[in-house]
Amino acid sequence: MYGKFVLIVVLTSAFVLTCIGTGSSAIAENVNESDGVTVYQPDDGTGIIPKPGSGKAPSSITDRGGALQLTLLGLLILFPVVAIISVRRQGKRRLSKP
Repeated sequence: MYGKFVLIVVLTSAFVLTCIGTGSSAIAENVNESDGVTVYQPDDGTGIIPKPGSGKAPSSITDRGGALQLTLLGLLILFPVVAIISVRRQGKRRLSKP
């Protein structure tokens, strides 16, 4: 029963993250309307840390901030939570056995 629950949670979260990732480019295009504000950048913007306003919205799932990165973030959060819950349940079962 517990394995089925974990499988359902993983598949549901993967589906949701995929849906969010495919719709994010359409949302980003509508949000990035220019209002005449110029961002000052003292250098050419090739440093390791991007300057505010120097990036672009992700256009594919492999871009920075795209669906694959969001899916990886979700999995990195999900797996430790599942592991902690599993260890706690096993500990409770072991304590309850005579």
